[in-house]
Amino acid sequence: MDHKEWSIMNHYLVADIGGTNARLGLVTPEGNEVFGIEALSNKNYPHLIDVVNAYLHRAQCILQPKKACFAVASPVTGDLVHFTNNSWSFSIQELKARLGLEYLKVINDFEAIALSIPYLGAREVFRIGGGEAVPHRAIAVLGPGTGLGMAALVPNSPKPLPLGTEGGHACFAPQDEFESHLAAEIRGRQGFCANEDFLCGSGLVTLYRGLCDWHKVTAIYQDPASITTAALDGSDPTCLMTLERFCAILGSVAGDYALQLGAQGGVYISGGIVPRFKEFLAEQSPFRERFESKGRFRSYVERIPTFVITAPQPGLIGAASVFDEGLS
Repeated sequence: MDHKEWSIMNHYLVADIGGTNARLGLVTPEGNEVFGIEALSNKNYPHLIDVVNAYLHRAQCILQPKKACFAVASPVTGDLVHFTNNSWSFSIQELKARLGLEYLKVINDFEAIALSIPYLGAREVFRIGGGEAVPHRAIAVLGPGTGLGMAALVPNSPKPLPLGTEGGHACFAPQDEFESHLAAEIRGRQGFCANEDFLCGSGLVTLYRGLCDWHKVTAIYQDPASITTAALDGSDPTCLMTLERFCAILGSVAGDYALQLGAQGGVYISGGIVPRFKEFLAEQSPFRERFESKGRFRSYVERIPTFVITAPQPGLIGAASVFDEGLS
């Protein structure tokens, strides 16, 4: 569908707004296809409404949207929303009025990803390891990006119910001497060590610097992209150890979450980081071994399948699905 076609149509606005980027698109009331998708960098806009207005200006819609669903990287517990990993905050009712909307639904960004799961095709997920999903059982969703998002899709009638969580901020459980040492350092600095302290972009850098100190080598790289590149091309052994450790910790946290939730419907990994090295995660990393390493309950988690979501915009798909559920 080209711009000329959809610019004159009645449509709803959907947005997936993370700590670093905002992705926006349009969807017709009749279907779930999201079109006119654009990604904008949050750092270029002082407030959320400025991002939305910039997108609407660029979209050049003849008919301005009157209904919207925004998925945001924040807990949504009332009218006032504060982003976890940037300085933005907003009132839902004020934003609705300023945008001239008749309806505005605001949900957690990983809640939106959970909602997308039933709409994803076989080519939009990448399997890691064995196991088979049990129908009508809970599904776990997690993913490192600017932070660590976690959510779930739980059985409900007539359709599964999304559950936003803040599991990324749960206490980190170290599994060996190095992880205990690094977690103790973090607790010494900030009083608490969370899963998100390792499973996010800055967490990858934290692991790299920690491993450099541990092995008494000079830290060369300063950003997660450079560390990942050096790991994947084999040019730096400490970077390779860093990526292996990142995947191992992700496996432990994902396995813990599967147990806590009883996620026999499967565990899905999303976010801006892991899809870039899904083959490494599956074939070269200890992810699945750490996922299954749960003592007496190894046989329980061995039966749970794990997937990486490769669909480019699952958050927008999930946000669009809100309109299928009826407006409430």
